Amino acid sequence: MRHDLEFGAYRSATVETVSSAAEETVIPLGQADPGVAELARRARAHERIRLVAADGEAVVVMSEHDLDQALQDAADLAQARTILACPDPAPLRGDAALAWLDEVAGGQ
Repeated sequence: MRHDLEFGAYRSATVETVSSAAEETVIPLGQADPGVAELARRARAHERIRLVAADGEAVVVMSEHDLDQALQDAADLAQARTILACPDPAPLRGDAALAWLDEVAGGQ
């Protein structure tokens, strides 16, 4: 599958993808335009890069590790909110408290 890429000041590049799914496209970095490779280098150094279009819509470039961490942080936050929204577990002790925590954690 072929994809034409254009990133503002960076020239257009056509690359062959190794794999493609509905939600993900993998492009070998060695085949990427030098400008795209530079964005990748900066993202791998944990820099989050926002490419903003004239209409204000943005694309964020970040490393896969940083994305995974952001998704895990969001999941942890959602779980904490679920726990805080549940009735007060103060009267629970021992196995009952552990069962309650398992129930809340399983409710995600």
